[in-house]
Amino acid sequence: MLVRSDGCPVDPAGIGEFPRPPEEPFVLEEESAGHDWALWCRSRGILSCIVVPLLAGGRAVGSVGLASSARGTLRADDLRRLRLVSDLLGALRDYEGRLAGVQGLFDEINRALDRALAVDRAMRIPPTYRGLARAVGASLDATYCQIAVRDSADCLIIAGSGGRRPPRRRVAGASLPLAQLGRCAQAIRENRGVVVHYDHSDRLDEAERVAFLSPATRSVIILPFVAGARTQGVLLVGEERESRCPACGPERVAVLELVARRLGDILEMSRALERERLAVRRRERKFAIERQRLAREVHDEVGQSLTALLVRLRSLKAYEPAILEELQGLERMAQEAMNGARAVAYGIRQLGSQGDPLEEAHRFADTVLSAAHCRLSWLEERTDVRVPVRVAREIARVINESVTNIVRHARADAVRIHLAYPPGRIRVVIHDDGIGFSSDQATVAKDGRGLGLLGNTERLTRIGGIFDVCGSPEGGTSVLVEAPLALGMRLRA
Repeated sequence: MLVRSDGCPVDPAGIGEFPRPPEEPFVLEEESAGHDWALWCRSRGILSCIVVPLLAGGRAVGSVGLASSARGTLRADDLRRLRLVSDLLGALRDYEGRLAGVQGLFDEINRALDRALAVDRAMRIPPTYRGLARAVGASLDATYCQIAVRDSADCLIIAGSGGRRPPRRRVAGASLPLAQLGRCAQAIRENRGVVVHYDHSDRLDEAERVAFLSPATRSVIILPFVAGARTQGVLLVGEERESRCPACGPERVAVLELVARRLGDILEMSRALERERLAVRRRERKFAIERQRLAREVHDEVGQSLTALLVRLRSLKAYEPAILEELQGLERMAQEAMNGARAVAYGIRQLGSQGDPLEEAHRFADTVLSAAHCRLSWLEERTDVRVPVRVAREIARVINESVTNIVRHARADAVRIHLAYPPGRIRVVIHDDGIGFSSDQATVAKDGRGLGLLGNTERLTRIGGIFDVCGSPEGGTSVLVEAPLALGMRLRA
């Protein structure tokens, strides 16, 4: 950088290139006529000049100086000031270099922790050793990385590799006793990172280099990790570039130790979550088996008993005409009880099902109504509208309850269920051709009648919807169910 004072006859545009930085401070004097800087100054009309080298790492990398077109204008104080400026510039250069190095380490650990080893991703998808090695290798500024795991036989085996050029395994799945891997054993024993540097022909027969590293590896950082009480291993970060070998300083080792600890934490967390998922699946299987057993018991024991009762009642009707009306009443009650038992058996089997609630309601209605010898007409206006799970679940339960009521009370021959999707809402109309419905039946009686209708009203109220039943003794019954698709909204009755 050139700074020109007012009135200076020297034109900075004509300065041209500077000579090489001097090894020692240079002062333009008569006896320095053959010096490179003296020749450069004379050719440009500079009569007074002081040049001080800018040092970095013990060698001159630049120069700083003062120049004048008048002789004798620079003094010894100017030389001291220039030495101070040179020292400050050198310190600034070193500081900027360290700052760039720290920024690089920060970027590297940020990529490793926030991208490759993100906790939320590990909670969603159980990671594998290979996947973790690839992700860590892609995030680190290194040639390759490998994950070696300690097995039950006290051996280390490579479980995953990643990076720009991961080493090719000479023997797939090969393992070596930890006792033969001195550096890895040291890292695990002392629980700290170990740095090893290699020359091209240095220690070619060393166990770690033969088993785990590439032949061109110039340095490797061995970092231990622990994943729970049963799993130990090391993360090997290898570097083949000569220019990157000095970067294996204590700061980078500390950063990579943090990455290795996060790797162990991710593995431990993932295994704990997987154990919990397995336990949940086992419990669900047990519940499913128990539901199926209960459904069989209800269907077989209760259903068979009611069927036998129906057969006996029908046989009595042929021999006892006097009590025909009473027997017909008993027959209807037994038939309703059997239909109800079938509905309960189906409901128990479907309990906990993970399918679409509305599809489950369709299957429930088809199964229960066919068992009661009642025709079902299910019409749904297909659209791309997505129904929230909570809304679909409550609507499905109301459909199930309404179908159960039809089987138990309506004595219907046909049922029509129509699903429509007006803007922002879902509407279900259920109509049967049974004996009808009066408003007196909507109240809750002491024997429990009417609780189902009250439950339906409460279900729809929770999701902001409406429930209505209307009918007459000669025209069947219609049920209207309507709810908003957006949770938090409420429809007006």
